[in-house]
Amino acid sequence: MNKLEAIRQWAANKEEPIVCFVNGQDPEVIKLSKVLLNEHICDVMLLGDELEVYELCRIYRLNETLIYGVINPNDHAELEYFVDLYMADSGETDPKKAAKMVKKPEVLADLMLQDGAVDLVIVDLQSWQGVG
Repeated sequence: MNKLEAIRQWAANKEEPIVCFVNGQDPEVIKLSKVLLNEHICDVMLLGDELEVYELCRIYRLNETLIYGVINPNDHAELEYFVDLYMADSGETDPKKAAKMVKKPEVLADLMLQDGAVDLVIVDLQSWQGVG
């Protein structure tokens, strides 16, 4: 089963599902996101540098207004919230160390999943085998 079909099947029984792609700066992620959004399969959250993500959207003609959100893990509005969540979850007591961890895209995505902000996290599209 290809990745599009796997996401399509996963999203079929969900109400307003949101997929978070950790590598939002990957052209393949942008191409898949375009299909997911154009077919109204799910909402898409992309992690990565906003300027690079939006440039890829322009190149691949993905209407950026369709994207649920683009978050730069190194500089986002809810950093303190996720640092607190990480500290509570991991037992880390140093806010600077926790902030350093939360700025890692895969850690931020996992915290977003744990918090219910997204419904599915795909860390690496090339190696992702589907939901299961």
